[in-house]
Parts: sequence; structure tokens; C-alpha cells
Amino acid sequence: MLATLGAVAARLDRAGIRWHLAGSTGRLLLGGPVRPSDVDVEVAQSDATAAAAVLGLPAPVAVQGGGWSSSRTQGQVAGVPVDLSGGLTVRGPGGVLHAMDADVLAVPFGSAVVQVARPGESVARAVVAADTTREQRARDQLPADAGDALRYAKSRIATAASAAR
Repeated sequence: MLATLGAVAARLDRAGIRWHLAGSTGRLLLGGPVRPSDVDVEVAQSDATAAAAVLGLPAPVAVQGGGWSSSRTQGQVAGVPVDLSGGLTVRGPGGVLHAMDADVLAVPFGSAVVQVARPGESVARAVVAADTTREQRARDQLPADAGDALRYAKSRIATAASAAR
């Protein structure tokens, strides 16, 4: 998993694509109690096709459901599943969140630095979408000291509500 993350980071960085890591692999790098099964990468909508090409993934297609929409593609890098989302947006009763507006943390990783969505981002997205199952899973994957993550989630939820007005 981590070797694949290194390959993904190197390829996207060489191509000059702004990206960040989300999902369980991101939470793992931040010390969360998770066992990732894939690498979740988020990029701007305008970079989705280029990111897919440098990662050797199929061209992204527009997908939406449950309040989530993006240009998305999936495939494998070095035998590990990679999920790439471009322009991910969450719309729901709680408002609107854009993934590329998420705060990120710079995490040293080998000779590189990986930008990782802050703990609490997945909680905020689930709350905005009113997805209680996803929210519980996200809460279960927070670090033991979840205070900062929950404060961050609360601020993102407030941002989402403001964006919907």
C-alpha cells in the first residue's frame, strides 16, 4: 500500500498536479486506526484527465449519487486499487462541500511530502450528505484524541451550510 502511495505521489508531483490524499490511506498516515484497501486521490476537476493519464488509469467519467458528484476513475497502480476523484462535490441537506477546499496537512513520506485531508473531513462530508452510516464509519476512524478533528468537521459543516445559501 505505502509503496503504491509513493508511486502515486511521485507521478502526480512530477506532472505538477495539485492533489491530496483522502480516505483510509490518508487517515493511516495521520495515525488513524484503519486498514486501507485502496489509495483515494482527489484533484481539481480541471486536472482529472491528466491525473488519470499519469497514473495509468482509465479516463474519468462523471458520476453522482447520494449527494456526491465527481469525475471519477478507478484502477490499479503497482497492484493496489487507486480511486481518483476530480472536482468532488458533496451536496445534501447540510449544504455544499468541495473536496479541493478541504484543509490538508503536510505529512513527510519518504523523500516527499504528501498532502492529506485533515481528520474530520470525512465526518463533515457525511454530515452534509446526511449519510449516517458513512458518518459513523468516519467517526470510528478518527484518531483517539478526536477533539481537533471534530472541531474541524464542525467548521467545514458551517462552511457547507453557508455555501448553500
